[in-house]
Amino acid sequence: MYGTIFDSVEQGFAHNPYNHEHRERVCIQSGDVDGLREVLKERFPGRYGRLSKDPVKQEIYMGIVAVSIACRAAIDGGLHPETAFTLSDVTINKLDACKDAVSPIRISQNAEIQYATLVQEMNEKKEGDAASENRHISHCKDYVFAHLHGKLTVQEIADAIGLESNYLSSLFKKSQGVSLKQYIRHQKIKLVKNLLTYSSYSYSEIAAYLGFASQSHMGQDFKKETGITPRVFRERNASEDFMNDTI
Repeated sequence: MYGTIFDSVEQGFAHNPYNHEHRERVCIQSGDVDGLREVLKERFPGRYGRLSKDPVKQEIYMGIVAVSIACRAAIDGGLHPETAFTLSDVTINKLDACKDAVSPIRISQNAEIQYATLVQEMNEKKEGDAASENRHISHCKDYVFAHLHGKLTVQEIADAIGLESNYLSSLFKKSQGVSLKQYIRHQKIKLVKNLLTYSSYSYSEIAAYLGFASQSHMGQDFKKETGITPRVFRERNASEDFMNDTI
């Protein structure tokens, strides 16, 4: 190995700049298709690793390396691994069938652009989904957060934002994947956790403060969300200063 490195240095050989590979990865990971196209225009004749004496195999192997790196970059960018690996398998099979030294370059670069495009489309969809969140859902969430410290019903929220309660429930479930009642319970339990960890309020005081019908009701909802009782949670998470309260 050291002899090979010495020979390369003596002959003035240098590998393809690492910065070039890094920029390719960043473009794919971020879905920057235009940026990737510009990077791929850069070529460094005589500066690529010598993987085979056969010129066709050399380009095939270089293509496989490029596709493997692109595949991982796309996954890091959020592309589903199964999608990324499938594209990699298809491309490598195409590379394996190449009979000339030009086709592998075209095939591997097309795959890189496809990876970047898939990440770009995924990012655009996320942005579109976030931007199109129903304004009623936003108003609903705002109302919930502002009124967690008390009894809260779907009817009350619907009246406050000017919707029929059944319609609001259906709209919320479709948008968020959980019912509005479940969402309210989840948000309340998050506050219960906070108070159990960082306050010395008793269980009954926390239940009354957050609008639960009773301490028992709070305990039942808490166990549904966490799998444990408020007492067990406090024993595991509260600091010494807050461990003196009893039920």
